[in-house]
Amino acid sequence: MSLARRRSPRVATSRKANMRRRFQWLPLWLMLPSVVIVLVIVGYPLVDLFETSFQRYGLFQLFDHKPTWDGLTNYDQILTNSAFWVAVERTVLFTLACVGGTMVIGMLVALMLTRLGRAMRGAVSIVMVLAWAMPPVSAVIVWQWLFANQFGVVDWILTALHLGNFSNLDWFGVSSFRAWFVITLMVIWQAVPFVALSLYAGLSQVPRELYEAARVDGAGALVVFKSITMRMLRPIISLLVILSVIWDFNLFTQIWVMTSGGPNGGTTTIGIWSYEEAFVSSNFGLGAAASVIAMVLVGIMSFYYIRHLIGTGEVA
Repeated sequence: MSLARRRSPRVATSRKANMRRRFQWLPLWLMLPSVVIVLVIVGYPLVDLFETSFQRYGLFQLFDHKPTWDGLTNYDQILTNSAFWVAVERTVLFTLACVGGTMVIGMLVALMLTRLGRAMRGAVSIVMVLAWAMPPVSAVIVWQWLFANQFGVVDWILTALHLGNFSNLDWFGVSSFRAWFVITLMVIWQAVPFVALSLYAGLSQVPRELYEAARVDGAGALVVFKSITMRMLRPIISLLVILSVIWDFNLFTQIWVMTSGGPNGGTTTIGIWSYEEAFVSSNFGLGAAASVIAMVLVGIMSFYYIRHLIGTGEVA
């Protein structure tokens, strides 16, 4: 009995250790089904896309079901094509404009939400969620109605404000700058709700004592915003910037439905260029290679941005 009593604490300790090990593995086991589903749904298409990018895959191979291995020919054709690099430049500038506008307006809206009452804040949040949840195609149709060259609301408002004669102004068919202006506004309009609500959630967790202490020390509004608000929100802002870059760089639906890459190819991005090569020109191997290059460019930009954040200590 005495020997059993001496060993019982050790047995209890070992049981507790085993229970801890089981609970440590439990989250991984719970995540396993989701990981498997993601690998099947996302992983297989990526592998197939990568394989197709090295093949000669056109209509003949599509019907014959025998694509031929073509090595780096597709990549060589893309990297020596000036039209592709123009699309890359256009995509980068578009992404910078959308991400910059989204973050600035999103921050302003988030700060506005902190000043509103509960009822008004709830109403504004609901409106933003509805705008964010609108399907992209539906959003494009609404914006096409707003900027229609006949009976468009925007043209009527601009003319009524005596800013010029905007009646029958074609926003999409003549000038690529005007088309880009409308597309950028639409993308920012639909992206701001997610950014604003995320930033507002972060603002609600900033201790009020920090602001009170700064005001007691005589700090102005700009200093308080820079030294407290921005510093506390840096991790959230960093994540939002990365997500926005990925989403806007790969944007396809809104541009294709609104302008189909026109006028005169003026709104052709990497996504549009890849789609036209694959499904309009029926050169699936070339389109797949363009998609792989776009994916690599996004990965490089995200890698260097995250590396910079880690180097500056903004992300642990």
